[in-house]
Amino acid sequence: MTRLLFIKMNVRQIPMVPHPPVTLRPTILATFAALFLVGCAGQYDPPGGPVDSTPPVVIRTAPDTDAVHVETQSLTFEFSKYVRRETLQGSIFISPDVGPLEYDWSGKEVTVHFNEHLRKGTTYVVNVGTDVADVNAGNRMAKAFTLAFSTGDSLDAGVIGGKIFDEKAEGVLLFAYRLDGILADTLNPSHAKPDFITQSGTAGGFELSHLPYGLYRLLAVRDEYHNLLYDRQIDQYGVAQEDIGLSASHARVDSVWFRMAKEDTTRPFIAGARVHDRYRLNVRLSEPIDSASFTNAEFTIQDTVTHAGIPILLSSLERIQSTVVTLLLTAPLDSPATYRVWARGISDKAGNRIDSASPGEIFNGSLAADTVRPRISLRDIPRDSTRGVAVDHSLEILFSDPVMHPPLMQAAVLLDSMKHRVDCDQRWTGQASIALVPRAALKGKAWYSVKVAMDSVRSFFGRGYHDSTWVVRFQTIDLRTMGNIAGQVVEEKPGVGKGRVFVSASSIDLTPRRSSTVMLPEPGPFAFPQLVEGKYVVSGFRDSDSSGTYSYGMPFPFAPAERFAVYPDTIRVRARWGVEGVTLHLR
Repeated sequence: MTRLLFIKMNVRQIPMVPHPPVTLRPTILATFAALFLVGCAGQYDPPGGPVDSTPPVVIRTAPDTDAVHVETQSLTFEFSKYVRRETLQGSIFISPDVGPLEYDWSGKEVTVHFNEHLRKGTTYVVNVGTDVADVNAGNRMAKAFTLAFSTGDSLDAGVIGGKIFDEKAEGVLLFAYRLDGILADTLNPSHAKPDFITQSGTAGGFELSHLPYGLYRLLAVRDEYHNLLYDRQIDQYGVAQEDIGLSASHARVDSVWFRMAKEDTTRPFIAGARVHDRYRLNVRLSEPIDSASFTNAEFTIQDTVTHAGIPILLSSLERIQSTVVTLLLTAPLDSPATYRVWARGISDKAGNRIDSASPGEIFNGSLAADTVRPRISLRDIPRDSTRGVAVDHSLEILFSDPVMHPPLMQAAVLLDSMKHRVDCDQRWTGQASIALVPRAALKGKAWYSVKVAMDSVRSFFGRGYHDSTWVVRFQTIDLRTMGNIAGQVVEEKPGVGKGRVFVSASSIDLTPRRSSTVMLPEPGPFAFPQLVEGKYVVSGFRDSDSSGTYSYGMPFPFAPAERFAVYPDTIRVRARWGVEGVTLHLR
């Protein structure tokens, strides 16, 4: 292809002067010809135009896939585009292992050499992972490529397929370990490398093919160190619901699903202590604390010189972030003195108990007096006159400090637009929070108000308010703008599964995101009668350990994940319309 070069020049009239004829030497002609050919050979796309979003694919291999009687010590791959060499060299997995690899590149083609001789009568599976990216735009392969060949007469026929469910589902490695001939309880993926490997594609899908028949344990790993091992607290992991057996009569297993988590084995500790006044101390913890474990909390404060203890009146865990504990003391702290605070009996949300042997945290005393009255707010309703509040909303009143409970039982009320009191249950959710739970759903597009008589708000040291009222008004959502979803949960292993079933409908296009959850005593029908217009994902799980939350299982010691289901399609909820027939299969 010849490119034309147009040069714009300023031309002026000059007298024509005769010149002798010019003869081009052969060397000059050769130079012009070479420049012309170089211009034609260096072809580049013109600037602008559509963005390259096409992923690279493997278009040819040697040997061919499914080839038998193969004798080779190298593999060749040709890609549809130029790919980044470093991304390929970290994305080739060969099972069984053939030792160190060497790479010989030629344009879009790479030859992979290995020094070990292949085993006789063995199926080899070569996976090219989805981390391979092209040179031009960094597009990654949409799905892993598998090359399978055999040194014998036939190939192994076992297949395990499934999907990763995660916000970033692509690029996760799938480790398959053969359990035949070993004690399954001894398999530690932090030390043992997998027998077979593949990688999830852009939508989270994966497939391990050409597996020999037998029993397998699968583990999904986001391998941060690229060492083909599971590194605790570093790598995210996903555990299957059970080990998987392949046989001639059951050669293919699909729908092996994973949810990703990160293992937390670090014990919480006291990360700081700040004196608020002589009778109040705020203790900051290194991570959120399980509120259920806080009922067993024990805090100790001692003078670092005299070792005299400071009696503690009560402890209160922060309701929202659950990383701060307020301690109210019955004896004052002195400003010249230095104190140490310890904690025992509490656990983080992963069940790790606080280290009772920790040296605790040192802090200085104070002479500051308590002059601040408790502040008040309404959780999830940020300001007065908020609109669009859900009709089944629980109204939680938060205080900045622990308050006396009995005076507030009659002082905090929910009123309708006619100032009539709405029948509610009152539940103390902490030393500094109380919830008003309407016994019946609120009306749609109606105004309500939460009212607190402030002269009943008293701290444990008597700080409070005089005759005043705190009021926040809000309007519930218009039910005519809402739709519903109905369906059923089906247990595919009758008599095997156990536990309650939790089903959730979570929005994906609303700000802030909305989620609604229903609990079923067993698999059966469910309904979400009032959902805001939008797109939703419906999922559920069977709570086999009765924890009330989804359990992800453990890689080692092995514990299976709880079974879950995700409806395959996004559900569009429209105003005054119902979506029925949504079926979740607990596989």
